[in-house]
Parts: sequence; structure tokens; C-alpha cells
Amino acid sequence: MYKTLVGAALLIAVLLLMGCQPDTASQQNLPPTAIPFPTVTPGRLIKGLLPEVAGIPLNGVGLSNPATAVALANLPTATPDYKTCPGSGNPTVDQRSIPTNGRTTLAAIVSYLTNGGAPANISNLLNSWNMLGDSGLVRTDVDFTGEGTPDILMSYNAPDDGETLAILSCVAGQYTALYQIITGGNPPNIIDISDVNADNRPDVLFDSYGCSAEDKKNCSYRTQLITWQPVDGQFISVLNGPIISSEPPTLKDVDNDRIQELVVKLTDTGNASTGPLRTGVNIYDWNGTGYVLSIVQLDPPQFIIQVVQEADNNFARQAMDKAIPLYQQALSSTSLRYWLNDEPSYIKSYIFYKLLLAQAYADDKGLLTTFQTALAAYPDPGTAPVYVAMINSFWNGYQVTNNLHSACLEVQAIINTRPEAVGLLNRYGSRSPAVAAQDLCPF
Repeated sequence: MYKTLVGAALLIAVLLLMGCQPDTASQQNLPPTAIPFPTVTPGRLIKGLLPEVAGIPLNGVGLSNPATAVALANLPTATPDYKTCPGSGNPTVDQRSIPTNGRTTLAAIVSYLTNGGAPANISNLLNSWNMLGDSGLVRTDVDFTGEGTPDILMSYNAPDDGETLAILSCVAGQYTALYQIITGGNPPNIIDISDVNADNRPDVLFDSYGCSAEDKKNCSYRTQLITWQPVDGQFISVLNGPIISSEPPTLKDVDNDRIQELVVKLTDTGNASTGPLRTGVNIYDWNGTGYVLSIVQLDPPQFIIQVVQEADNNFARQAMDKAIPLYQQALSSTSLRYWLNDEPSYIKSYIFYKLLLAQAYADDKGLLTTFQTALAAYPDPGTAPVYVAMINSFWNGYQVTNNLHSACLEVQAIINTRPEAVGLLNRYGSRSPAVAAQDLCPF
């Protein structure tokens, strides 16, 4: 009986030991045990020693979970507080100590406001420094950042820097400049402060008037449009660049879509410095991200050279179907005027020349007629303008080789020896296109 009990006990022990052995076949199909550890963002490599935060060493020693180190090292940055402004105070400003440049001017105003100065007093302060003049201003009633607290917009003439536009705002209990631009000319003129593009944020449309340092008669308005961009935390321009015009733009909802368009009237016909200018209207419209030139409505040209320049522009783009009719219009029109007094002596020969090239490129059937008409108009090549020699040279070269490039090489040889071929076309003012030798025969 005793032996039987012992044998049974041994058998049970053996069976228990066999039950505790690992089943390697089944374990091969089990997923690996999850280990709690932070996952690094793919493609991101973090190097460097982690500092000690709140007295906890971030080298992993003493931390139950290494994720704690990563979490402590990547604390979020606090969002700037644009609501809290300095409390009211009674700072004093020595009005006899006038700032000497733009930097010290802005620093003095920021210091005054941060120490509790009333925004309403900024206008008096700038006036005491003689920086507002007739067109400068201070606005303290518009919340540009949308945080519920009015910001301060200033247009003034700072020493050294000159005409300046600045916008100040409360940030974390003190004032700071969120925007500053030095425009030149008179203090920037604020055309409009409103929600121009219907995005529920006020925009600032302003311009400055100035003249060229080289030519005091060449003056224009430079108009800009800025808005607050919350994502970037800064003011940005919603124009590709300043609008340069002879008159400041106006705002008008041309297409009744609740969005204001910028309408620029072109009324200046030009002067000796600018050259002839086209009149009409340009309209800038909102495309969802910025204002772009959307509509150009030009009045009919008044001068022959304006038609020629438009034809040349199409010629350069190889749009000969548009260039050819314009050259023909410039030759036949009786209403177009000359811009320069000596223009009648050469301009039509130039038009004949460019029309000939355009027709040769387009294989136009009027090519021979143009050549014959030009010869009849200038029967004496010896006294004719340089463009008549270029007509003959191009025609002869083209007839021999039937190749535009070879014909142009003959023409370029004449241009190299007779610089008036280029010079006569570059006398039409600073706003006319500049002409190079290669432009005269580019094939």
C-alpha cells in the first residue's frame, strides 16, 4: 500500500513538471510582449543632452518610464497673451528731449505705454515732437489682432528714418511693435481701415506719395494693403507688391460679392520723364489668398509709339497673329499722334521693318507687299533711316537662305555699326520698355 501511494505521488509530480515546460511551437505564433516606451515620430532624429527639469535628471536615471523624459523636454510653448495691457499710470516724458532717430522714437513710445501711459496721449506726444505734420495720425480704436483690446496705429515722420507706419499691441502685459514700415515721402496716408475682403478681420489700406530722386517730376503713389495673420502672429501684405499709380486707389464692390475691389484709375498721359502712358482703369480683386490684378481696361491709345510698343510686346512673345494687325494699324491710322518731334523721320521705317519680320516668321502672304511698300516709301537708301538698311539686309539674306537666323545675322552686323538702331527706340521715358540689339532681330 505504501509503495502504491509513493508511486502515485511520483507520477503526479512528473506530470506537473511536464505541464510547466514551455510550448515552443505555440509560442512562436504569439505576438511580442508590448514594452511601454515612447514612439519617435518617423523621420525625426533628436540629439543632445536633456536638461534637468524641476529637479528631475532627464538621463533616465530614477525614472520609472523613459517617456517622462521626452514629455518634460517637449513642453508646449505658451500662446502670446494679447489681452493683458499695462495698468494705468502717470509716466512723465521730457518733451524737450526729442528722439534723434526712428528707433529711439518707437522705443520712447513703447516705454511710455508700458509704464501706464494712456494711448490717447500718443497723438499729443508725437505732436510735441513735431512728427505728425498735416497728414500723420494716431488711431487707438481698432482691434487688429482680434483679442478684444484695441491696438495703436501710428503714421508719423521719424527723425532720420522718415515717414513711418507702426502698429503697437499689448503682449504679455507690455506694449510691443507688431508692424513697422518706413515708406518715404510724406507720412503714410491711411486710405481705409475696414474688413476689405470679408474675412472678419480689419485691414489697413495705406499709401505714400513720393518722387524719384533723379527726376522730381516722376512722382507716384505706392499703395499697400496689410492684415493680421493669426496663424503666423504677424501682419502680412495681401498684395504681391505695392501698387504704383498716379492716383491712389479707391475701394468699390464692383461685382456685388461683399468683397471690396481695389480700383486704380489711370489718368496720367505721361511726361518727358515717364514717356507716354496709357489711360484707363486697373481692378485688383481678392482670389482667396491675396489681391491680384484681375481686370485691365485701357482706353484707346493716343500715340503711334503706344501701338508699336504693344505690337513689339506681342512680337517678343511670338504672337504674330496679334502683332501684325497692330503694326498695320500704326502705319495706317490718321488719329494717332507722334510723341517726339523728330519721330516722323524714322518711326514708320521701323514699323515696316518689324512688320516684315513678323510676316516672315508667320509665313504671311503680305510679306512681298510690305517689302515693296517700304522701298517705295524710302527710294533713297543713302538718306533713309537705319531701319531701311535693316529691311534690305534682312530681305536679301532671307531670300538667299530662306532661314530667319541667317537673315538676322546680316541685320545684327548693321546694328553693331549703327547704334542709333537701338538708341532711337530708347528715348521714350522711364516707363517704356527698354530695347536691346537682340530684340530687333531675335531669330
